[in-house]
Amino acid sequence: MITRRHALAVSGLLLAAQPAYAQHVQWTDWLGTYAGTARFYRSIPLEDIVPPPPSPRQEFGDASPFPVQFAVRSDDDRPAVWLRIDGGPMQTDEVGETMFFGPVTDGVASLRSAEARAMPRSASLTVRPNQLGTSALFSHADGSFWRRYFTATFTSAGADVILWVFDATGTRARTWRGSTVRRA
Repeated sequence: MITRRHALAVSGLLLAAQPAYAQHVQWTDWLGTYAGTARFYRSIPLEDIVPPPPSPRQEFGDASPFPVQFAVRSDDDRPAVWLRIDGGPMQTDEVGETMFFGPVTDGVASLRSAEARAMPRSASLTVRPNQLGTSALFSHADGSFWRRYFTATFTSAGADVILWVFDATGTRARTWRGSTVRRA
């Protein structure tokens, strides 16, 4: 007699034995310009204190929305992402910044070059079937640094965006969320 537990165990073994396949990403579906707004979501304390404090330090940012624009394009069959942020500590200059990436291998691409007033020290692009994300490391004049993550999850009308900023000491992450629509 085959019990439910045995049937589940056998089906789990069969799934584990199947080969893995790469996820296919349709760049042509994402090409275009997107515009919308984002607003402060929350500050996440990342303090490595044991035991953790009873009331962790949490900041409350300005909840006023600010404009966010981005574009996805292909440059010599390689991805390029233009980003303009008009608020928050990760604000770009008035023309935005463009990051050109190398070929995407296993869902990841490295920065090839950039056009920006504040150049990133390094950056990477991560892609999934319905999502792209950039991670860029920037330097301050005093030698400290900060890291910005930008994630766009594509929808039928545009993309939902998340912006994360990690400070130089690595003690907190601040997040903003918003939605954009694809321009015609």
